Amino acid sequence: MDTQHFGFKRIGQLLYVDGKEDEHLTDIFNGGFDLTAQMEERLYRQYWGKLMGVARRYVLDKETAREIVNDSFVKAFRKLSTFKGEGPDKSIILNAWLVRITVNTAIDRLRTQRTSPELLSLDEMERAPLVEIDDSLEVDDILQLLQRLPALHRIVFNLYELEGYSHEEIGKLMEIPTSSSRVYLAKAKQGLRVLYSKYYGGRHDG
Repeated sequence: MDTQHFGFKRIGQLLYVDGKEDEHLTDIFNGGFDLTAQMEERLYRQYWGKLMGVARRYVLDKETAREIVNDSFVKAFRKLSTFKGEGPDKSIILNAWLVRITVNTAIDRLRTQRTSPELLSLDEMERAPLVEIDDSLEVDDILQLLQRLPALHRIVFNLYELEGYSHEEIGKLMEIPTSSSRVYLAKAKQGLRVLYSKYYGGRHDG
């Protein structure tokens, strides 16, 4: 199933890609990332909201998400001297780098929490009809649907469809077989059909 039917490619861009280089970060880029405390605070303020949006796709609890974002900034500031942003849009490259650190931090946290209760039963997913999902669905609505998926299904969907990881990369990151990543992705899409039909009256295909 093409994820364009869910509008998730667009949603991923809205969550953490603005497509512009922030002029306020020019001195940071030109300074080779030799950061003062003031510069660190500026980066924190600039990217905190975006990274919080990323973290909330993986963990439902806001406090846990905040901890993940704060831990991610600590890691980023330690590694910033090794960051090599090449090209005219350095802020976009930096953004992607920070997102990856945040995703990895969230996954590290979730590895020990695989006993989370599933909010959608496997039986419901097996009986799911094919539906077409309206691209006009709001970002918050789509995120709420994602949060109702079983944890592993949601995580694999995020990694594959929004972050651009391959199934091989997901397998290594999550310490699961590559084949399991593919299965979780298929079940996530199937689960989203069920949830959309249940909460928004999706139109059946055929």
